[in-house]
Amino acid sequence: MTKLELKIKRQEKNNKGITLIALVITIIMLLLLAGVSIATLTGQNGILTKASTSKKETQKSSAKEKVEIAVMGSFGTDGKIEMDALNKNLSQVEGIDKEFSDLTGTTLPKDVIVDHYKITIDGKGKVTVKGENNLTLPSTDNTKPFLPEGSEIINDNLETGVIIKDKNHNEWVWIEVPKSIYTPTTTKTDYAVIETALQTYTSDYRQSGYTDTFYSSAQHGFANATEYNNWKNSMLTSVFENGGFYIGRYETGTDTARFSSSEPLTPPFIQRDKYPYNSVTCSQAQTLAKQLAVGGKTSSLMFGIQWNLVMKFMEEKGAKTQAELKSDSSSWGNYSNSTFEITRGFYTTVPTSSGSWNEVNPMNQYTKPSSSVLLSTGATERNSVLGIYDFTGNVWEWTLEKSSSSTSPCVSRGGNYSYNGFNDPTFAHNNGKTSHSNNHNGLRATLW
Repeated sequence: MTKLELKIKRQEKNNKGITLIALVITIIMLLLLAGVSIATLTGQNGILTKASTSKKETQKSSAKEKVEIAVMGSFGTDGKIEMDALNKNLSQVEGIDKEFSDLTGTTLPKDVIVDHYKITIDGKGKVTVKGENNLTLPSTDNTKPFLPEGSEIINDNLETGVIIKDKNHNEWVWIEVPKSIYTPTTTKTDYAVIETALQTYTSDYRQSGYTDTFYSSAQHGFANATEYNNWKNSMLTSVFENGGFYIGRYETGTDTARFSSSEPLTPPFIQRDKYPYNSVTCSQAQTLAKQLAVGGKTSSLMFGIQWNLVMKFMEEKGAKTQAELKSDSSSWGNYSNSTFEITRGFYTTVPTSSGSWNEVNPMNQYTKPSSSVLLSTGATERNSVLGIYDFTGNVWEWTLEKSSSSTSPCVSRGGNYSYNGFNDPTFAHNNGKTSHSNNHNGLRATLW
């Protein structure tokens, strides 16, 4: 090999070495740049983090400003706050939670919740944001409410009813079922033991001839008894482990008023000011309820035992007496024999006629007469107990319970707007055929 050839050979070898080094350096630089980009987007001071923080600060400022405007409009000619005016102005603030805000007190300071922020008004009218509702739910040895991912807390007080809003903006109320009702040796797979304990705990609200058992696939869409029982056992385990379960804060609603069962099924919501999701069969109701699942949790119609547990919960919290639950629910439900003020939403006296729904003007409230009137979801605080709206009256709510009737196995609970509260209380059971569907029947979902 000549000297020239040797020189060329060495040069090629050097070039390959340089190329390999350059490639490694390039890869390292790209990785560094990628790391910087990710940190820039998602780090503690990243763009996405700052955007999220900025959004929250904007929401907090907006909530504070709404309350400040209400306060400014409440000063009298003597320079002092007039409490009647303040309460009225606060009640008209957009985004205020009327259920858990002080709108009747005659002294300051007072607390209100606006857009999920806790806000205090002191004696001089100064407005202070105490902070966003935290994401830690209270718990005891008897009950440990879970929080689905992406949810907000509306009320974190176990005594007045834990309420959350999930990432789909549907609202749920926690129903306590104390763990103390079980024997110390009970485990999460002792399904029969758990069910018996729940039945004993709610014995005052049980009625013979009604059970949480499978009838046929036409009943609620379960393929067979095994699928139904697996579904029920999943619920029993969750109730045992968590010391409770969630139910929809409102009857399940829809954006579009329904006038017959032949209309297509639209998306369901658990939100205020929706049309009640009526004119559905028990099987359709279960299909809709399942669509409300969120955060890896299961949603469905309520089992009969869950309905009884809600009544027991209301009794245990001192919110309702057995007489109000079992004998006459006229005082807190929408029945044909009850009259009260409707403060928002919609109402209809002819639910089968298109265009018959009327909107309530907040400045000119509607007095429901002592006759049949169907309401939109959450239309009045009168029909709210522990944050749960219209659990009695308005529309019957399909459940996963089964009656002993071979021709009418489906069961709905809670009474409806066209009946009297003393003939059709919260406790009442209504049997229906698998094909039954009309404007009296709706649904409420449970989440576990």
